[in-house]
Amino acid sequence: MSTLRTTRPSRPSRRLLPLVAAGATAALVLAGCAGRDAAPEATSPDAAQCDPGFTDTEVKIGNSIPLSGPAAAYGAIGQTLKAYFDDINAAGGLEFADGVTRDVTVSVLDDGYDPAKTAANVRTLVEQDEVFALAGVLGTGAAISVAPYVEEAGVPNLFTGTGSDAILALHESEPWTTAFMPQYGFEVQALSEYLVENHPGAKAAILYQNDDFGESIRAGFEEAFEGTDVELVAAESYEVASASVDSQVTALAASGADVFLDWAVGAFATQSLKKKLELGWDATTVINAPAADATFFLKPAGPGAADGVVSIAYTKDITDPSLAGDAGFDAWTDFAAAHPDEVNALSAPAAAGYQTAQLLEAALTQMDGCTRTALLEAATSFEDLALDLAPVTVTTTPDYPYVFNEIKVQVFNGENWDLADGSYTVGD
Repeated sequence: MSTLRTTRPSRPSRRLLPLVAAGATAALVLAGCAGRDAAPEATSPDAAQCDPGFTDTEVKIGNSIPLSGPAAAYGAIGQTLKAYFDDINAAGGLEFADGVTRDVTVSVLDDGYDPAKTAANVRTLVEQDEVFALAGVLGTGAAISVAPYVEEAGVPNLFTGTGSDAILALHESEPWTTAFMPQYGFEVQALSEYLVENHPGAKAAILYQNDDFGESIRAGFEEAFEGTDVELVAAESYEVASASVDSQVTALAASGADVFLDWAVGAFATQSLKKKLELGWDATTVINAPAADATFFLKPAGPGAADGVVSIAYTKDITDPSLAGDAGFDAWTDFAAAHPDEVNALSAPAAAGYQTAQLLEAALTQMDGCTRTALLEAATSFEDLALDLAPVTVTTTPDYPYVFNEIKVQVFNGENWDLADGSYTVGD
């Protein structure tokens, strides 16, 4: 994993706005695509040179997501993605770099969070619906299962809902897949550096899943603490099929650690916070990004259980009403209010879908030509792109297949998240 450097944000803020007029679209293209001096005159590309799913009037995008089953809440990613472009289409369409305005049609298929079903859906979207690209497909298993197929077909699978290190591992041979979430290894490195800076001499204990993912997280923290005065003194794993993690938390508390690396997910995260409070374990808790949802995981642990919890931040706290007046937050709440049956303004998956839509919008408007390769190149060459709900700007490169190479750290105050000073960036 690359070393990190702590930086202080100094860039001017540019916000990516939903485009409802040709002039606004042209402004976005000029602001977001380095080297493009002026918007070209409207000239339709030769249809024979365009890849399937891209015509003079329409660009087709596919999404496979769980709309049913235990992970159905994440279906909001696809639903929000579709609603976002439906709005653009209703306002006249999206103006591309060639000056032509096109509809962006999003097809969403239910995969029930089953990678085998995802693979079948992707084949349907590519071979029958003839989509130009995929966007917002959820899950590590799903992304990996379809990676060989999208590589062979030459179809971009953009902004997948994962931060798995496996995406980086397959990138060299199968570069058609990019990830929306920060790389899990980067998350560990950023939080480790934060702890070394803010909790010198700390003794840490970790709770993690008994699988390859959990073991990689444990190993990552051990490696990151090497050569520092922070030490990992205890580790307890749990099975995903377990009924409780109470015994593991009790054992970790007995270690005397003053930092709790809580890599439990879902309901186990809530359980672990409850038990820590019950034991009176006075340790700073660091929690993984998927479990950092205040509404679903932190507050249900009870008053005081999550106070002071630390996590990474790559999305603004959409549950914090004090953000009213922030231009990006207001744009998000207005968008959600316009779609009350489809978009919950307090839903983290819906917010992820909104950010995915804005990333795709920027890539489509910045791409040079009408090929899938051009779209992939655009999606991996953003420079200081500002999203409504991101606390940092987005810069992407072809050799690092993740949207965020810069993240912040946040601390939970019992009601909402407060951003810590500075940010953490993947180094060269």
